[in-house]
Amino acid sequence: MNFYNTPRLPRQLLHDLMVYEHVFERDPANGGQSRKVEKAVAKFKGIVMPLSNKDWERLPEGTYTKNSQKLYTDDSIEIEPGQIVEDTFDGQRYTVKTELGHNSIHPMVRYIVEGVVKR
Repeated sequence: MNFYNTPRLPRQLLHDLMVYEHVFERDPANGGQSRKVEKAVAKFKGIVMPLSNKDWERLPEGTYTKNSQKLYTDDSIEIEPGQIVEDTFDGQRYTVKTELGHNSIHPMVRYIVEGVVKR
């Protein structure tokens, strides 16, 4: 993809983020039972920001909580709802809820994410 004369997110604001998904593995030590584990699937640069007042006005009631935030990235990455995103800077984890649309000129992608309590 050619990024000449294309708007980009400021590199100084972005953090390294890691995407995880839940997969099932057989556990031979437990009689071959399947168990759910997290598998790292991608690393990218992005930033998580709070929802704006405009977002709160436009979004349907009852679908977002005080832990809801927006994830911005202009890296070419596919993130599916239900996957976990972890900010490697502070260890905060988020569950991806949905992708938000954006115009076709800017390569930025936005997601609504729900904050998960830190471990």
